[in-house]
Amino acid sequence: MEHIFSKKWLWVGLVIAVVNPVFSGLILGSLYLTEPGLKKYGRIILSLAIVWGAASFWLVRKFAPLLPTL
Repeated sequence: MEHIFSKKWLWVGLVIAVVNPVFSGLILGSLYLTEPGLKKYGRIILSLAIVWGAASFWLVRKFAPLLPTL
């Protein structure tokens, strides 16, 4: 049962890291690293948050001139 519970928290963390990588993904990944049973998932979520956050910033900077101004 605990294996299913921890997998659920992995998926929740991955969704949060993709939706808001800079703040929520980094915070949640850091919190997972403090829990003994979730350290592996913490590394995965933190890595995804950093990579996706960097990619998001790069994409926004690259395509910012193409976006319409408000």
